Amino acid sequence: MTLFKYIINSSPIGEITIIWRKKPQFQIEEIIISNPNQTSSQIAKEKYEKEGELAINKKSKQLNNVLKEMNNYFNEKNYRFSLEYLNLDKLKPFQRAVLEAEFNTEKGTVNTYKDIAKAVNSPKAYRAVGTALAKNPFPIIIPCHRTVKADRTIGGFSGFAGGLESKKTLLELDGLMIQGKKVVGDSPIIAFDKTSQTKLV
Repeated sequence: MTLFKYIINSSPIGEITIIWRKKPQFQIEEIIISNPNQTSSQIAKEKYEKEGELAINKKSKQLNNVLKEMNNYFNEKNYRFSLEYLNLDKLKPFQRAVLEAEFNTEKGTVNTYKDIAKAVNSPKAYRAVGTALAKNPFPIIIPCHRTVKADRTIGGFSGFAGGLESKKTLLELDGLMIQGKKVVGDSPIIAFDKTSQTKLV
């Protein structure tokens, strides 16, 4: 399996590296974001390039579609994310269920780890939900930044490499207000559309 990379050099949360493949069909293997200590490309190098550098490649209609929607999201325009191009098959069943539930969390809303646990019919497994979200390989498209603590503070985001500042930035892009590291908004809501998200301006 030949992997490629594409680097988004600038975004509201810094550099982003997308690891993808085009055979046997186009799929995104991972979306890597930068953290305060490392750029996404440095993280990708440590994880994927031990035996040689991955080629930078943008020659894919599907990848360009994904990049377009991410750019729309970052610029607060109409966007539509889909699970179609994500390699979900590599995930264990519980993590996949958690991430699919998280995908359906609407823009402008938040949920808690217990909310997601209930959504996947494992109401006592909220700690396992936290672990699954911490290992989310597809941030932004699967919006793990929309899960907060029970008191609605924005902690518990160590798995999203950018840390709390990136989480705060993305929540503000979602239209939420943050006061004292706490989300000020409506009650937790999980959308019912299991295939896609749409935001209309």
